Formats: sequence, C-alpha cells, structure tokens
Amino acid sequence: MRDLWTTWYGQLVFLAAISMIILGAKRVAHRVGPHGLRLLDFWPPFLIVFTHFLTLQATDSSLAPYEVLSLMILGIGLTLIEAVERGEILYWRFFKLYWRGAELLTLVVYILALGSHFFLTS
Repeated sequence: MRDLWTTWYGQLVFLAAISMIILGAKRVAHRVGPHGLRLLDFWPPFLIVFTHFLTLQATDSSLAPYEVLSLMILGIGLTLIEAVERGEILYWRFFKLYWRGAELLTLVVYILALGSHFFLTS
C-alpha cells in the first residue's frame, strides 16, 4: 500500500482507479447527485499528497507547504478581487472560482514535481 502513494506509477494508477470509481458513481447517480462537478474536482487533495511524496524523494524537502501557502494566497487574492470588482462576495461564485484555480495550481505543481522527480532521481 505504501508503494501506491510514494511511487509515481502507483500514484497514476491510484488516480486512474479513483477516476473510474467517480465516473461510475456519476453514471449511476446522475439524477440525484450534484450537477456541475467534473472529474478533476476530486483530484486536488490527492495531488497535494502526491506532490509531497515526489518532492521528498527528489530533493529531501517537501513542496507541499509552499503549495498550501500559495492556495491561501490565491483565496485571499480572489476575495479581494471579488469585493473590489463586484462589490459583494457570493459564496457559490467565489468557491467555484477558487476550486477551479486550486485544480489548476495543484495539477501544474504535480506535473512539475513529476518532471523534477524524473530529472533529479535518474
């Protein structure tokens, strides 16, 4: 089980398995489940953990605390932008925009961590 979280191929297999389960659940419960959710909406928590393990193996230090800090800065920045541009902060709009930004950020950081893992450990 430990190899599933700590190796890059185990991580990709785990993401594929989770994705298949989510797609199956969405197909079965398409009428009662929440609408508007994408497959990528479920990945950021896993990608943060996977980035932690990949950067620990490549550089002996983790990139995950900096990733979480950048997510906090993203939230503060989006809050200020929403307040200045629209004059109000609507929770559903803010959270959807924040989560889409978090998806993009975690995916980019994971791909960079995967690249550094291949480059530095080879």
